[in-house]
Amino acid sequence: MGKSFQHRFFVLRRILLRRCYRILGPLNIYLQPRHHFCIKAGYHEGRGVEKFDDRQNTDQWQRNVYESALELIKKNSGKSVIDVGCGSGYKLMHMFGNFDTTGIELAETCHWLNLNYPGKKWMEFENADPRQLKTDMIICSDVIEHVQNPDDLMDFLGKIAFRWLVLSTPERNRVRGKMDFGPPENTSHYREWSDTEFRAYVSGWFTVKEQLISGDQSVSQILFCQPKNG
Repeated sequence: MGKSFQHRFFVLRRILLRRCYRILGPLNIYLQPRHHFCIKAGYHEGRGVEKFDDRQNTDQWQRNVYESALELIKKNSGKSVIDVGCGSGYKLMHMFGNFDTTGIELAETCHWLNLNYPGKKWMEFENADPRQLKTDMIICSDVIEHVQNPDDLMDFLGKIAFRWLVLSTPERNRVRGKMDFGPPENTSHYREWSDTEFRAYVSGWFTVKEQLISGDQSVSQILFCQPKNG
């Protein structure tokens, strides 16, 4: 009961804040004048989030992201994949089963993955040393919006030796509209980017070779990146 009440409180608080900021419109810039992580001035991030548990999901979300990644790795004759924030591991296992795969997740989920997919490679994010990792492709699908400080995640990805990075997150304008000033409707998200904002942000770490918007219900924006010195 307590957990359910807390969830309802989170949802109600987000709804009220979103409505208030939408009414204020461009005046939000006076409340939040700074650009955070390349997101427009006036945008309000979520100050707290609910824990997101992906373990029971299959391919309801981000399927197009993984399909695009699969097409790219086949085209470039890649053999290995590291999925950072792999969630249930379902898409990684069912779409990349013929590749050398490593899934990286938080400790609790990592334990669950080892039980459900024994013999496969899983790594706890808390104990992973990215400087010891090497792969043809990194997938990091709709993870960054759940991270309080996305710079930490980008630093982690940048320390892995890789050829291609497939990075995705919801495209805010198509999901929420251009007059959205946050916080995200999804109570497990800290923030959401428009396509131009996200490309600008990611370009600070990597060379963005292409950007697509998925046609599935996730409405994910997908960036195909390479190391800046690649």
